[in-house]
Amino acid sequence: MISDMLREELVRCRKMSASIEQALSSLSKGSLHLRSKDYKGKSYSYHYLKFRERGKNVSRHIPSGQVEELRKQLQTRKNYEQELKTYRARIRYLEKILRHQG
Repeated sequence: MISDMLREELVRCRKMSASIEQALSSLSKGSLHLRSKDYKGKSYSYHYLKFRERGKNVSRHIPSGQVEELRKQLQTRKNYEQELKTYRARIRYLEKILRHQG
């Protein structure tokens, strides 16, 4: 009976993990930076997104109108990644228990 409950929890955790991974694939990744430049006596600042793609560092300019939305996406991604880490640990734990129960 307990074994069945553990198996059900394992299935639920795997489904949640897959759902979170799918959600993560649609969110932006990387970190948002602010860069300042001086040009002809004037100071300019702009935001850019820094991330890795195919092993290389990539910096992409972000228009000022999109900065807040990107911040929200990055925060959501961070929360999902933390939640995914928790589910993966729970899955490992449940698999270990079920393996030892036979």
